[in-house]
Amino acid sequence: MHSLFQLIGWKLTSRRRRRRRRLDQRVEAALKKYLHDREEALDRELKMGFEAAIKNASLYKRPTDLELSADRTLQLMKQHDIDTYYRGSETDSLGQAHPHFYGDHFLHNVNIIERTKLFRLCQGMPKGAHLHIHFNANCHPSFLLNIAKEMNHMYIWSTKALTNKEAFQRCEIRFSILSEQNLKKKNPLGNLNILSSEYKTYEDLKDRGETGWMSYKTFRMLFPQHKIEGVEKDVDKWLLSKLVFSAEEAYNSRQCAAGMMKGLFNYQTAFVRYTQACLEEFARDNIQYAEIRLDFMPNNQLWDDEGKDQMSNERMMELIIEGYNAFQLRHQRKVFKGLKVIYCTPRSFDKPKIVFALNQCIEFKKKFPEFIAGFDLVGEKGNGNKYPLKHFAEELLEFRHKCKAENLDIPFLFHCGETLENGTDADHDLIDAILLGAKRIAHGYAVPWHPWVMQQLKARNICIELCPISNEILGLTSRIGGHSAYTALANDIVACVNTDHGGLFRSTLAHEFYQIMAGKRNMTLIDFRQLAYWSLEFSCMTPAEKNAVIDDWEKMWSYFVLRIFAGDFGLLGHSSSSQPASHAGAAAPHSSRPGSSGAAEWHHRRETPEALLGA
Repeated sequence: MHSLFQLIGWKLTSRRRRRRRRLDQRVEAALKKYLHDREEALDRELKMGFEAAIKNASLYKRPTDLELSADRTLQLMKQHDIDTYYRGSETDSLGQAHPHFYGDHFLHNVNIIERTKLFRLCQGMPKGAHLHIHFNANCHPSFLLNIAKEMNHMYIWSTKALTNKEAFQRCEIRFSILSEQNLKKKNPLGNLNILSSEYKTYEDLKDRGETGWMSYKTFRMLFPQHKIEGVEKDVDKWLLSKLVFSAEEAYNSRQCAAGMMKGLFNYQTAFVRYTQACLEEFARDNIQYAEIRLDFMPNNQLWDDEGKDQMSNERMMELIIEGYNAFQLRHQRKVFKGLKVIYCTPRSFDKPKIVFALNQCIEFKKKFPEFIAGFDLVGEKGNGNKYPLKHFAEELLEFRHKCKAENLDIPFLFHCGETLENGTDADHDLIDAILLGAKRIAHGYAVPWHPWVMQQLKARNICIELCPISNEILGLTSRIGGHSAYTALANDIVACVNTDHGGLFRSTLAHEFYQIMAGKRNMTLIDFRQLAYWSLEFSCMTPAEKNAVIDDWEKMWSYFVLRIFAGDFGLLGHSSSSQPASHAGAAAPHSSRPGSSGAAEWHHRRETPEALLGA
């Protein structure tokens, strides 16, 4: 009996084993098929997107061996930074530890970013063109604050009397240059003190800033004497906290910063000195060409330094051009290759004011043909804000016909798609921009939600001006990895990288490129090269201007790749070749530079923008 049970047990076990073997074989076959299909799918995906088009030379040109070697160095550099800087945590004011990770929100990581080797590389990279920068928000606000404290006619205004901690935190501040006559009109009761309980609260007034102005010099003198516990006593630090976006209160400070910047920027001395500082900033950031967005209005508020006389929009253009020409003369065109202005006006204006702006843009193109790039409507989109592009369709189409009749090339470079709304006028602006013939789309965050829009962007060769850090800070994405840019690029849509409001957001173009790489782990140096090239290719330069700047940029790029290989950014290059300079594309950046073309030679003979600016 025992043997019978053993036999039955053996048979059952044998059957189970056979079933298990058959199951194992089926699972093994399925797993084998899965792994094969997975490899095939990954391969197909790699052959369909942005990176494949670059490698196949269908977008710009095939990468050189030296560029591929430099990219390997970049990837090692990136991993070194992750291991060195993103493995720890930071303790906040409540004693809670917050771990750092690569690709987190920009404002959480900015102090780490600026210590990394990859950021040094991004600083040294020739970035091509900067096509989306609001002119009055490019330099750090401290620059304008330092000028303001020199001005005898600078005044300050607040929505609240600064008499308690909440008022210091929640007040909105304005600046303005005022003549003695204008000051008497605005302050009929005489001198006022924002730091006094007698100062009237202006928060609910419709016309803010009509009364309640205090001498800025007096304000600076009295500010350190306040006795409010927990409030900064350094006036410059306090004002900067209202101007520069922080991780804690990024979006809430937006309107205050915009209002403050206007008054700090809208008088002659600030405008002229700021123009020079902006050009210096472009050169330091290794930008070869820029198209700055400047707001023009029928009664623009650019004053002389005493607040007596207003300057015309035409005079503003002349000041920009005079500043640019002086900069180029001083630096012999070595550090920066070109500048144009995008004529902007607020989309909140009514139709007569928009018509005025469109007509003036045509006048400026005739008078300053080399310096007008295109036309844009600016201002907050979505949340019921007026007006969408379709509201001005007739006026914009008439403008297009006028330009054609007068043989003028003034492309539309519209702000649109900077929204999370879907199915509203805010994101439908993308459709209107395409139908109105836009050359570029500013932001375009909502593009991937619209299949027809993506199709048309490719068919019509329209470029998106990406502003990744701006989109993070203003709440469109909490982290760069969730940015819609990667979807657009994966679908072969042309794009370039920009800062938007760099001075307020603590970002340069180097920060933007760093952050773009942080959001996609397999992004490469070759991707950087393509984005920089596109910025030049889709600029508003004439063909002759474009060819000259691209030629210079290509030489700078070859030199930059050699610098990576030479270890200028912290790690020596990695290559299977013992002579990196023999690779294609490793020519010297400027023929006037003597010496061999070897990486070690260039390591000692480099002429960086910083060195040239200091010359």
